[in-house]
Amino acid sequence: MKYYVNGTRRGLGKKLVEFFPTVDTLEECDIFINNKHDGYTQVENLYKAAEMGKRVISMGSRASDYVGGRDNMFPYAIEKKALRAANAQLYNMGYNVTCLNFGYFDTERCAHVNVPKMDLDYIIETILWVIKQKYRVNELTISI
Repeated sequence: MKYYVNGTRRGLGKKLVEFFPTVDTLEECDIFINNKHDGYTQVENLYKAAEMGKRVISMGSRASDYVGGRDNMFPYAIEKKALRAANAQLYNMGYNVTCLNFGYFDTERCAHVNVPKMDLDYIIETILWVIKQKYRVNELTISI
């Protein structure tokens, strides 16, 4: 299996390319790990990869369960909610796509958050579990 992972400079993406044998382009891969959050580009990348017939595992977020409060905006949650919805749409159309919605995990990006965090090895174990399944997995939400 060949993997394409986006968002590999730090954190989870960096760990993923250390673990999985990666290629440089989406066109070359068997499995696309849709990791990089940048507004709604994860949604766009999901559609593009699905149209190419790629197996896609998108890194969603447990934050997609929230929309913010009355007095604060939380665009990240809405962007991740859109990713989750696009994944559900494509999954229902028969595409082999999965959205993994994790809580906080232990990276420099989340260092300022004072809550228990999942280690990156667990995230990789979960991705491997999804890949090994005989049947398609729509989505999982996992947090501490």
